[in-house]
Amino acid sequence: MAIEPALNRPSISYPTTPSELIDHANEYSKTIKLPIDISVIHWTISRRATKRAACCKFSPGSPDILISLTWKAFQAYGWEKFKSIIRHELIHVWEYQTYGSTSHGSLFKEKAQQLDAPLRCDAFCPPRFYLICKNKDCQWKTIRHRASKTVTHPFHFYRCRKCGSPYTVEHVGTSIRWNTHLEYRRARKKIGIHW
Repeated sequence: MAIEPALNRPSISYPTTPSELIDHANEYSKTIKLPIDISVIHWTISRRATKRAACCKFSPGSPDILISLTWKAFQAYGWEKFKSIIRHELIHVWEYQTYGSTSHGSLFKEKAQQLDAPLRCDAFCPPRFYLICKNKDCQWKTIRHRASKTVTHPFHFYRCRKCGSPYTVEHVGTSIRWNTHLEYRRARKKIGIHW
């Protein structure tokens, strides 16, 4: 069995650091068939984001565009899947440069289909909290990644999105539940370092 010399094999490298991901994203963006000015795109890495795999930021009156790539999403997806996220963001760039605004409307959906770009990203971080409707007939349950007001003040301001009933909050790591802000404070103290 003959072994092909290493010199004849294509060299394939994948990003292993945030700076390499930026370099790969920048180079990959040059291969996408969209009439965009990539020279105004600036790339950055988010280490905090837990729900979005990437995002575009535009400054009114400035041609500069910032694309923030989420490191945790890249680690979860890998380079091949993450390229589709980059295509998604480049469609936003195209819409913004062409029409002055961008959305996930019909024009975006059409381009996304042409470029095989997802409309939404798959979850890549486990949730920290569940919001669970108290109405036994409802079955509504959703996730949260941060201790926002919907988590810290469940009774005072918010209700189930499906039926309007109150909901309870459950900490995923410990299964401790609460229904009011006072119960939340007690739960947080009890959970301690596992928060």
